[in-house]
Amino acid sequence: MSQSTNPPSYFLWPNAKPLSASDLIGGEVSSENVEACLAKLYPSAHPVLFSSARAGLRATLAVMKLGRAQLLWTPGYSSHCVLEAAAHICTPSPVASSELSAALVYHQWGFIQKTNFGDAVTIIEDSVDSLFVPGFSPFSGAGAYALWSLPKVFGTLGGGVVFCRLPADATALRAYRNQCPSSLLQAFLRHHAKSSSWASAYWNGAEALQGELAAPLRRQVSRALGTIDALVEDRLNLLKSISPSLAVTFQQSGRLPSNLPLHPPRGHEQLWNSSGPFTSGLRGFNASRSYPDSRWERVAPLPVHVDVNQSDLVNLLQPLNMDDLFNELKIFH
Repeated sequence: MSQSTNPPSYFLWPNAKPLSASDLIGGEVSSENVEACLAKLYPSAHPVLFSSARAGLRATLAVMKLGRAQLLWTPGYSSHCVLEAAAHICTPSPVASSELSAALVYHQWGFIQKTNFGDAVTIIEDSVDSLFVPGFSPFSGAGAYALWSLPKVFGTLGGGVVFCRLPADATALRAYRNQCPSSLLQAFLRHHAKSSSWASAYWNGAEALQGELAAPLRRQVSRALGTIDALVEDRLNLLKSISPSLAVTFQQSGRLPSNLPLHPPRGHEQLWNSSGPFTSGLRGFNASRSYPDSRWERVAPLPVHVDVNQSDLVNLLQPLNMDDLFNELKIFH
């Protein structure tokens, strides 16, 4: 008798992909090698590779010479990893005031947000889950820095990038990174963090303090970057299957989304729960698409990241049983 298998479920971001044999025992791939590849893909920015985006955020705040007395504006509902990484250096605050030194602007799921901060406020663009189209700038506004999370985009086991607008900032960040610890144990803990509470506690507690990405993970990241053109084409085709006009809009913006925020479909809210196909649950989305003024609305995230293909998408939407799906669900633009 064949055993029944549970249907796949999808979170906001892709699951971590295992390391290949070449990742474990391949040739040397340095941080400089990865950064050179990133610089070719995005020539308008100066990239610096870290073990994670949160480690990159902490380092960025440090090289900006912020301290406990300085305020960093953070969006409402920011995750604990963002708040903890920032709190190592300065004081995060969701309140816009004349006392702000910097602002962390989250381009949620690939949707660009406009900003309205004073000239004295340094903008850090949090684009951790946006898939940047090669040739476009990682900066969508007035940011001096832009953060990118490789696990949230490619499903790698680690890796974060800080894109700098100025080369001097990248030089300062590399010097700071090279003074921080680098640990293969951290990669092991991260891999087991979802299934082990002790691994999660140790990894989360130490990750913001890390520097370079461990060697096997650099090889995995390098391999992932080599597939980016095919990945962008594949994601665009997926978006076109949903809405051709939406695909054009994202392509012209230079970044592709990890999720599409939908108005919760009437009578189907229960699909977005921990036991359904969408394990992310219903989430808050800044429907105003602006900061610091915002308008948070409850949405149903539809994942369109690297783990989701067209047949997956059909299966995910089949329970909704709608002929004219997107007139009913109303994707936020």
